[in-house]
Amino acid sequence: MSTRMDGLRAMARLVVQGVRARGQGGDEQPVVPRRRPAVEKTGIAIDARRVARYLAATDGKRIEAFRGEGAVAPPIYCATWETAATLELFAGLEKPLPLGGVVHLESETITLRPLHAGDVVRCRVELERADRVTKGVRLALTARNWNAAGILCTQSSAVFLARSRAPAKPSTSERRAEEHGADGAPPEEWRELATWHLRGGDGRRYAAVSGDYNPIHLWPATARIFGFRRPILHGFATEARVAHALIERLLGGDPAGLRRVRIAFRAPLPLPSRPVLSVAEAGGHHWFRVADAAGEKVHAIGTYCGTTMDDSA
Repeated sequence: MSTRMDGLRAMARLVVQGVRARGQGGDEQPVVPRRRPAVEKTGIAIDARRVARYLAATDGKRIEAFRGEGAVAPPIYCATWETAATLELFAGLEKPLPLGGVVHLESETITLRPLHAGDVVRCRVELERADRVTKGVRLALTARNWNAAGILCTQSSAVFLARSRAPAKPSTSERRAEEHGADGAPPEEWRELATWHLRGGDGRRYAAVSGDYNPIHLWPATARIFGFRRPILHGFATEARVAHALIERLLGGDPAGLRRVRIAFRAPLPLPSRPVLSVAEAGGHHWFRVADAAGEKVHAIGTYCGTTMDDSA
């Protein structure tokens, strides 16, 4: 099975549906789905060569545990086929989503048991909630992955926003939720962990291994059609880069040390750019953020659960 081709076909369906809806004078406000659809994929083989390309696209190729015989699959790698299933789910909704109007807001990935190169996986993606919010419709999904023995290995959640064409200003409660998130107020003092040198083609490189060919990630010309001056990095590519940096620089290169990653996307991460990944501790949580060099514009922020080298000392 080719998750890349599944993603391409689903993306094409979404674009066609969005064009038709716009041509027919579709609703200004997206319609809340009335049912809870699900997409299930079986026989997903974790191919070592594709993992190598994924690591090159997400700055993880230096981590030895991801290479060689019996290599562990990177913790966010499941998102490559989950994205294809999510696009298929969106394309199958009873009412089309607005053209180019779906934005990735947040994600959480929990690793219960590691997957390895050569494993065959069953994945199920479900729409858990669809709520009307000021800016459109908020879509919450859950994805689960089982190995060939039927053991649940990873569970993740993702939240997307199907944007209205004419959104109102968010309410005070919505703004507070965006600022603080599930883990409370973020810290004020940060320690720089890494600087990323993102290139203009990094969106295309990630698309080639994930199947997510959303035009906003590819070229300046296609991004401008949807209101972006430059292409922006995929949310799951950002999350993967964070996970790889934490494993390499804080967890001694051990993927098992990273059990959970929760991330919220605050602002588009343009390509090319040189954002800074920083870490901190506050409120009993390990925090990270991706921001510009001055720390003034935050692109993503979140928490992780793991055993750092400092903790184990």
